[in-house]
This record gives sequence, C-alpha cells and structure tokens, in this order.
Amino acid sequence: MGEVFVGGDPFLAQGAESVKHCAKETGAACTGLLALAGKDMEVRGNSDGTRVEFRLYAFETAEQAGTALKSLAGKERKKSDERGDPTQPVTVASGADETDAFHDDATAEAFMRIGAVVAHAYTTETKPGALEHVAKVQVERVRTVAGKNAGY
Repeated sequence: MGEVFVGGDPFLAQGAESVKHCAKETGAACTGLLALAGKDMEVRGNSDGTRVEFRLYAFETAEQAGTALKSLAGKERKKSDERGDPTQPVTVASGADETDAFHDDATAEAFMRIGAVVAHAYTTETKPGALEHVAKVQVERVRTVAGKNAGY
C-alpha cells in the first residue's frame, strides 16, 4: 500500500485459536481452517477516519473457503442492515476466483476466495475505487505467496 498507510503489527492465529476467532466472525464452524492473519492500516498523519483492514483465512480446501466466504459476507451484511444502513452490491475486478463485495454509507468490503484462501478487505472513508485497489493488492499478494507453497 506504499508509504501512504501506516498500521500496527500484523497478527496471526493458528489451530484452535484461529477456529474460535473465525467462528465468532462468521457464525459458522470454520471447518478446515488452518490459520488466519490480519493487518489494520490508517492514512499517515490523517485523522479523518480513512482506514483499511485486511484479513486472510487459510483453509484446507477451496470448498471450505467458499463456505466461509459466504458466511463472512452474510454476517457483515446483516450487521449493516441491523444498523439501519443496508448494503449495496459493488463490482470489484480483483482477479479472485470468487468475490462478494458491497458498501454502505461509510464502509466498503470485499470478500474474495483465492484457491483455499479467503481474503477480506474492509475500507472506511475512502474514495470510490479504493476498494478495488486494495482488493487487487490483496489478491496479488495471496497468489504470489501461495505460488511459493505446495498445496495451492
């Protein structure tokens, strides 16, 4: 994301800890989850609330990842509806195998499946097109890393 964004340290959870976190986030069992990781970033020197969050969920199979993608996206849509701010679909050409993207008044989110990995990009107070940019960055990074590891 270049030098425009700064953020805290990335986090990683594996095994039972990752499954517990995923189940809380999705409301689903998260069968086959191997690990999850994330990083939150904000615009350097800016206090307007511009924020990007990345989450990665690595599963044993693409099918398990697809199930988690649907659960994650569904739960986030429901949260927005409960706040009285229903989501609107967004087309995001991220290069992922599967994508579900939407926005409400202040946020935009993309859930993408890249093989057996689910990537979640969440943006607040960003310009139109920012979600597609961060989604492409995330998909490219997952493909680069996955290509270096057996099992992708």
